[in-house]
Amino acid sequence: MPHKLKFFCDFDGTITKNDVWVNSLARFIQDKEAFNLVCDDFASNFITARECINRELELVENFSFDKFNSYLDKEELDDYFFEFMDYCKEKNYEIFLLSEGLDYYIDYILSKYGIKLKRFCNNLITEKINGKITLKAEFPFSDENCTYCGMSKRNILINNTNDLYGEISILIGDGVSDFCASNYADIVFAKGKLASYCWKNNITYFEYNNFNDILKKIQKLEAMKRIKVRQTASMLRRDVFLGG
Repeated sequence: MPHKLKFFCDFDGTITKNDVWVNSLARFIQDKEAFNLVCDDFASNFITARECINRELELVENFSFDKFNSYLDKEELDDYFFEFMDYCKEKNYEIFLLSEGLDYYIDYILSKYGIKLKRFCNNLITEKINGKITLKAEFPFSDENCTYCGMSKRNILINNTNDLYGEISILIGDGVSDFCASNYADIVFAKGKLASYCWKNNITYFEYNNFNDILKKIQKLEAMKRIKVRQTASMLRRDVFLGG
């Protein structure tokens, strides 16, 4: 049975060149010391992703959609992402966008580039109080059994990978929000903090700088017939289905 590849891609700093949250949204945060403290608390596992996101949004001041959009207009995609998408379309491979970020800026950037992808992320909720816009997030793809993640990339990957049909899950990421899912993916492309996590936890991964690196490696693995299910990941996926 020929394998069907399914790509599960992070957004900030993976599909985009920059971390959009830090590069654009955090411009509205004046108290950088408080912002850095929240980031440090999250990195040290003192708070969950949900707490981190909403605490950071509480720090936003003088928010304006017009100004935010002007920042988003300057955000760029990886130089080779369109080439990667074309290859996936040609081979009938699916791409899922998984992000701990917010729907508003993800949809804005995708629309700017005319891209339509299956995307799973958190929702930005706005409210106007005394003439000021306040922000908070909702988490439609959280896992009730996981208090850490805001958006369970693991669940999306597992629910969209069918071992019986020869489907191979490929995770592409760079950060903390990709840690959990990397244990359940058959193939992992990693950089930054995700690469460090995989190395420390004995998860086989391919390091990359851009989507050209990923595309070349996939084509090479296909030519060598080296794409296959990672048994450890398959067993973990099965355990989740069985409630383990």
